[in-house]
Amino acid sequence: MKFIKFASLSLLPVIMFLCASCDFLDVAPAKRATMEDAMKSKESVESWLGGCYSTVNSICPINFRNYEGSTDEYVTPRLWSEHDLKLITSCNVNATNVPDRYWRILYGEIGNVNLFLRELDLQNPSFLTEADKALYKAHINFLKAYYYFCILNYFGPCPIVDDYVSVSTTKDKFPGRYHYDYVVQYIVDKLDEAYPDLPSDYKLDETYCLANQTVAAALKSRVLLYAASPLWNGEAPWVNWQNTTFETPGYGKELFSKEFSIDKWYKAKDAAIQALEIAKKNGRSLFDMETAIRLATNHDVPWKTSEGGIFLPGVDTETPEGEEFAKKVLQMRYLSASDETEGNKELIFTCISNDYGLAEGKPRQIIKTGAGDDTWAGGWAGLSPTLNILEHFYSKGGMLPEKDPNYTQKSQWFNSAGIEDRPEIINFNVGREPRYYAWISYDGCDLGPRLYNGKPLRLNLRSNAKAAGCSGYDSNTARDNNQTGFLCDKFFSPRTRWTSNSRPWLKYPLPIIRLAELYLNLAESCAEIYMHTGSTEDLQMALDNLNIIRERAGVPSITEKDLTDDMTIRDWARNERTIELYREGHRYYDLRRWVKCKEYLSAGVRKGLNIFVSKKENPSIEEFNKVVDVDGDYRWLDRMYLLPIKSNELYMNPQMVQAPGY
Repeated sequence: MKFIKFASLSLLPVIMFLCASCDFLDVAPAKRATMEDAMKSKESVESWLGGCYSTVNSICPINFRNYEGSTDEYVTPRLWSEHDLKLITSCNVNATNVPDRYWRILYGEIGNVNLFLRELDLQNPSFLTEADKALYKAHINFLKAYYYFCILNYFGPCPIVDDYVSVSTTKDKFPGRYHYDYVVQYIVDKLDEAYPDLPSDYKLDETYCLANQTVAAALKSRVLLYAASPLWNGEAPWVNWQNTTFETPGYGKELFSKEFSIDKWYKAKDAAIQALEIAKKNGRSLFDMETAIRLATNHDVPWKTSEGGIFLPGVDTETPEGEEFAKKVLQMRYLSASDETEGNKELIFTCISNDYGLAEGKPRQIIKTGAGDDTWAGGWAGLSPTLNILEHFYSKGGMLPEKDPNYTQKSQWFNSAGIEDRPEIINFNVGREPRYYAWISYDGCDLGPRLYNGKPLRLNLRSNAKAAGCSGYDSNTARDNNQTGFLCDKFFSPRTRWTSNSRPWLKYPLPIIRLAELYLNLAESCAEIYMHTGSTEDLQMALDNLNIIRERAGVPSITEKDLTDDMTIRDWARNERTIELYREGHRYYDLRRWVKCKEYLSAGVRKGLNIFVSKKENPSIEEFNKVVDVDGDYRWLDRMYLLPIKSNELYMNPQMVQAPGY
């Protein structure tokens, strides 16, 4: 917090100037006095450096309004104002209407860190020690790596501006796009350069939310995983895209490699192994049951249904097996709703976003406010998981529901499960794994367990009556209606308690990177190596690392016997990632790097339940639980693997070429 708490105060004139810049290279300082003021004391220097981290929050991938919210993980109402997302999901983005916020913010921040580095060297403040300067430069190198990685993922091969650029620079000197592999190596080099001078451990009052050695190693793992993936390793859907004038040293006008290289997967594997070793050495560990139970005890949060815990369909929490299952659900809830101060050592790199979907994923009516008989407080009920993504969550037996012979036949999924007093619960929501009940809300489930003035709140998505938990279709609030018959519960603390006078949304740091991802990075890399080479050693390593995550999640381990032609080790690795990292901003990049967007994001693919039948008063369970297409203009074009660059940027930089298809 030391750097961040003063961020952007003393540097406000500089930030304002940078934001007013006319193109991404125009990062000249304002007045010389401003630069001197920005480094007049150690506090002002660290204020500037802290401000350099602010963009990490503004582009937080977990914020449902950002580009990462445009996949099949969830949908939002047609009338919500996420214009950027609607352009993405409908494939209506072009070079004139594309929001240039990300391009300008990211290159503006790169200009800011270049300016910081220049001034640090030019002014060389006497009050800074050599250790201070080495630490600050390490942070700058990390931020360059992080921001360029973000640009690379949004826009593909990109210009690299490694030093301060004067406004007098002529257009012919502007760089064009560098080859993808060249940019990847630049990012890796910056992370390697930063690593030795970054702190190794976490200090809550000084380094939390900032880079350290574990963060740098973890980011390197992700960078090399993405670089090894099909999109940039021989399966790009374009063949003729290249520069017209600008050349990358060693690559010429080519922008990406068209041939597959197994070496990229070996590099990703090695980086994941190294990152895991560094993370564990520096005190990172998977969020465990012991910590979850301690938090639940401290917060007076029960897990047994008889003691006020949430109802889990098909689970008798009075039995030892049922109680352990309920504890697993609790553990997975606290995993995404706790922080370092509470013992969550799984978090590696975090951001703080004020708008990531807590209220948007909760029913409109939770509790009366006391202001009147018909005055209710609640959420917006619009952040709605698709049936497609929910089918990826396992059965209790640890298999995909449609592949589990012990799970209900698919033809019966959407029939009532016949549960006494809860006939609205369908078979699809019974017998699922703990993460499903921890992160997904469905008709007839309990929210809480303390939400409704100390009691669970039963969700009713068919009725719009004036009652707690009701969120059926309401024409009076047409903007805020559920879209699929499900709501998001991830990041929602089980200790949240509302009364008529107190209605807090408890917010926690959001995981840009957490330890589970590193296990999954290693599992995927080994799975790919096995698929290409047949290495049994890598197959076992893939299984071992997947099982570490599965066992923590409360689902059975898999063995080589579970591998089939239609569920290969690659499929298991990808599906585990889909579940474990659900709603954490990964799906946007995973589908693209796997070149799977046409399969999952095309028109008519996103499905939900017949939620809009609740326009009818008291629709039947059968009417509600019909599978329908999700309302919205959804389609996929291969050009959407990359975002276009605003046309005026192309005009101002003659070395730049547009992304393919625009």
